[in-house]
Amino acid sequence: MKDYKCIICGNTSFLPLFKKGEIKQFHLHKCPDCSLEFLYPVPSETVLEECYNISYFSKRTDRGYDNYFSDNIRNEIERVFKLNIENLGFKKLSKNCGNKGRSLDIGCAAGYFVNYMKNAGWDANGIDVSAPCTEFAVNELKLSVKNGNYLKTEYREKFDLITMWATIEHLRKPEKFIQKIHSDLKEHGQLYLSTCRTGIFNFKIFFSKNWRYYNFPEHIFFFTEKNLKKLLSDNGFKIIKYRTYGSGINSKYRFLKTICDYAAKLFFSGDMMIIAAEKKAGNQ
Repeated sequence: MKDYKCIICGNTSFLPLFKKGEIKQFHLHKCPDCSLEFLYPVPSETVLEECYNISYFSKRTDRGYDNYFSDNIRNEIERVFKLNIENLGFKKLSKNCGNKGRSLDIGCAAGYFVNYMKNAGWDANGIDVSAPCTEFAVNELKLSVKNGNYLKTEYREKFDLITMWATIEHLRKPEKFIQKIHSDLKEHGQLYLSTCRTGIFNFKIFFSKNWRYYNFPEHIFFFTEKNLKKLLSDNGFKIIKYRTYGSGINSKYRFLKTICDYAAKLFFSGDMMIIAAEKKAGNQ
């Protein structure tokens, strides 16, 4: 692995953790300096493209959805991102933009968040690599959504808000996305993102390698609060808000799940984290 550098700290020596995979085994490693966890070798674009075919969104597995296009899934996804943007201070941002800002959702899937922003009066856009999802977004929801690779896509106008909901962990080069997002935002524009969270004070410790977010190869990078904030700060962002949620406790243990989910928010110990970051003034 001497040819590979940690995207957070530049380290070239890593600790092997374990192997996992349904068909092919993928290797999880950890940087001993910054605690970033990642798959190595990094899955190829071809391997990842095969993952996001229609079955990923229509067949229930540990790695996919049970009909992503159903009303039940849509309602649950909308419930989560509405809570997220409320916690990240969206009302203030929207007011500053005159309720008519320009937004981009990266990894927008079927476009549910794009649709929400459109209904809120924004110039709402999205992009995703999954053709079945973007076709649904364009044909069924009539949204401004592109199918393609964000890193290879140019936009004529800059954005007030760019979002990545549970997307950064899927990316082969997350640092490149953060850099491009920075250039695609207006001055004082904001980035909202959510991703699974590793670290010491985390419900993940109860699940070990069976943790619900250790889905290989779709999930490639696993961040802590500290190293994700460093990645953002090193690339011209100022952290505005930070929250965690989720315990991973099975819903059949309803009472225990309620208590643990509450603790996950109260003590910042959830296995999901959300961050609002602002492009620093004068930082083009």
